[in-house]
Amino acid sequence: MSPRVVVTVLHRFRGPVVAGTVAGVLTVAGAVVPAGAASATLPDPRPGGESILSRTWTPTLDPADPTVLVNKTHPVTPAGWAPDDLVRPDVAALGQHDLLRPDAARALERLAVDAREATGHELVLASGFRSADYQRRLYARYVDAHGRRAADAFSARPGYSEHQTGLAADVAQAGTPYTEFGRTETGRWVAAQAWRYGFVVRYPKGGQTVTGYSPEPWHLRYVGTGLTVPMHLAGTTTLEEAFGVGPAPDYAAPR
Repeated sequence: MSPRVVVTVLHRFRGPVVAGTVAGVLTVAGAVVPAGAASATLPDPRPGGESILSRTWTPTLDPADPTVLVNKTHPVTPAGWAPDDLVRPDVAALGQHDLLRPDAARALERLAVDAREATGHELVLASGFRSADYQRRLYARYVDAHGRRAADAFSARPGYSEHQTGLAADVAQAGTPYTEFGRTETGRWVAAQAWRYGFVVRYPKGGQTVTGYSPEPWHLRYVGTGLTVPMHLAGTTTLEEAFGVGPAPDYAAPR
């Protein structure tokens, strides 16, 4: 039998103090969650209880739910769906695609404030909600310029884009192209801290065979701290792995 290993982790950031013990796996002491993110409170399983690190998270197909899974094998359903509660976050934006769902918008505002405090640079929203029709035109332009095979590595086909849910945000450091975000001070800070605000860096380096997309350090997906906290503690980097579904390296058939 393997020896019992208990690791104590201390996180310090804004919000109320919560504590939880994951029996036999991990002890989190003095964990503090962002203000308003009560859903991140870690459970304290009793003997025989559920461990947050072994829990199987079930994705939803409801595009209005923050935990909806959208990838090359899970399209937005219905195909033309659009949220009816979009808001403009109080964050500097580039261009006209500056709307998000309310929870994602508020989380991005907190992320931007703390990023500036930590790095001295302004985080800006490069692209938020995009309709299925706009995604169709965007994808077509990429196909014309690069070919379908290349376009599929960095652009979603219409009906398969997380941006259609209003829960995805492409971000940048002010004064720097968003494609350079991963090399900026803000980008490095966001990569390490996004989980505290309910975001995952959706297409991480090394994850292309799972997500189907080349690395995009600028593409954040809001799912809520109730999911990002256990993902962080477990070292899980993709939603496909968190939900226990298979990789989605390619579309099942041309759409």
